Amino acid sequence: MSSSQEGLVVEVRFDIEKDAEGYPPSRDAEVLLCKPLNPECSVCAVASIPFYLRNVAYGDTISTRDNPLGYLEFKEVVQRSGYSVYRILLHDSTKKDELIHRLLDLDVLLGQDGNLIAIAVPPSADTDAIVDYILDGKRSGFWGAQDGFVFEEPRDTAMKPTQ
Repeated sequence: MSSSQEGLVVEVRFDIEKDAEGYPPSRDAEVLLCKPLNPECSVCAVASIPFYLRNVAYGDTISTRDNPLGYLEFKEVVQRSGYSVYRILLHDSTKKDELIHRLLDLDVLLGQDGNLIAIAVPPSADTDAIVDYILDGKRSGFWGAQDGFVFEEPRDTAMKPTQ
């Protein structure tokens, strides 16, 4: 890509996989900003935090395809970034500033839409501390929480124990 396109981002449409209760009821798709990794925009890095998706995380490398209606749509994940995504729905809006400051102190990225907060946890962060904090707030009734996409290190099945 040329240096004039370095800051370029494109919108990519992802179909939302609904959960058993049909959540989210009002959305069938989410559009994320992605950084093209080739001139055709057929390979991109996710550059925003998903609010509703369960199959992709911030930083993942994805492939796209052109939709007949003229937009790019998600095809598949090419490589995982190591980020995990969690969602928090505030029940007590007086806790919003405290929540945001604490999460930022724990080195996460976050996005918010009203009382819905999406967080991207980098592989270098203390995931246990972050999840404990989220679960403590959930138990206290301050917010609800859901996993978005949780990264797990792949197991190396090619390695066999030596005998």
